[in-house]
Amino acid sequence: MGLECNTNRRRKVYVKDIKRVMKGRVREEYTFNPESKISKEDRYYTRAPTANDKVHILLCVVDASTVSQMSPKAIETLQDIREDASDLNIPQVAILTKIDLICPEIKKDVKNVYRSKILKKKMEEFSAAVGYPMNCIFPVKNYHEETNFNSDIDSLILSSLRDIIDNLGQSEC
Repeated sequence: MGLECNTNRRRKVYVKDIKRVMKGRVREEYTFNPESKISKEDRYYTRAPTANDKVHILLCVVDASTVSQMSPKAIETLQDIREDASDLNIPQVAILTKIDLICPEIKKDVKNVYRSKILKKKMEEFSAAVGYPMNCIFPVKNYHEETNFNSDIDSLILSSLRDIIDNLGQSEC
């Protein structure tokens, strides 16, 4: 089940289950059911979660080319999940993927990532819609047509991951 829930009831069930996941109450391999939330009697429900069971950072991964087409319901769902994460003091970051598909400058040379006005505008659009601060949105280029590794793509991905790890201890995001 994704962010596109066709009824408000299903969306609320989904958000409640995600909050339980963040609290460490849902074990791996649980299959989400859009009709009902996980019950305390479910074998995948954890009554006494440990620190290792809990979510330490909320990472939202979004295809940059789809930001403009996000439905109001999907945006509302992301906002609700972020609000729940904030209530639980969980830092939140976002990764915008496939940035080369929205910007010819980046497609030509990934080193243009921080010079791209198109990418900046897309990041601002996502930030305004969902509420992530700009410094908590990390653009990355995916490997999808390349046949060899590219150190510039690797550097961008690794730099983003380093910044995300560094954000774990900060409350900015």
